[in-house]
Amino acid sequence: MEVEKKPRKWPMGRIVAGILLVIILIGAYEAWQYTTIEPDRPEPMGPAPDFSLMDINGTSLFTLGQFTGKAVALHFMTVGCHGLVYPIDDNQLRQLKSLCNSFCGNGQFVIVTVLWSTCPTSNLSQIRVDYGITWLMGSDYSDGRMDIYGAYQDYSVEDGTIILVDKALNVTKVHTEAVTASALSSEIQVLLKA
Repeated sequence: MEVEKKPRKWPMGRIVAGILLVIILIGAYEAWQYTTIEPDRPEPMGPAPDFSLMDINGTSLFTLGQFTGKAVALHFMTVGCHGLVYPIDDNQLRQLKSLCNSFCGNGQFVIVTVLWSTCPTSNLSQIRVDYGITWLMGSDYSDGRMDIYGAYQDYSVEDGTIILVDKALNVTKVHTEAVTASALSSEIQVLLKA
């Protein structure tokens, strides 16, 4: 006589517990994968190319290298004929002005606006007055070349880009879109503590 085998039934509680365990393990793995721990200081993205630039008033020739030991914000800006300031730069200049009010007086932070202006009627001095710009500002095209913009193309520089540079002159952050003074302030504080 042959014994008929009955299919083995799994207790419903074990099936549910097994499924829950798998879900918990997958959730824990996903959470671990996407958890970011804020480092004490940003990792450098690469060295900031050195450059020399004449301030728009023509009295001060400066280099990026002279700011070793300071945090630097580089702002790349296009100016149209007759002093046309595009919306991205209107925002960035206002945010940088607020940032400068907080940090420029401490001797550890510098802002440099690198202009691209090919029009003789760009009124760069008037832009400086209109926005209350007290930081360094020079035209990359004053020598007929765009060598600074070219040197920073690895960082996807476009109109309105703000690049943060640490005290060792390494690029740590690139903002290619509008950014707030508050966000920049947090990033500058990290750079100043490093």
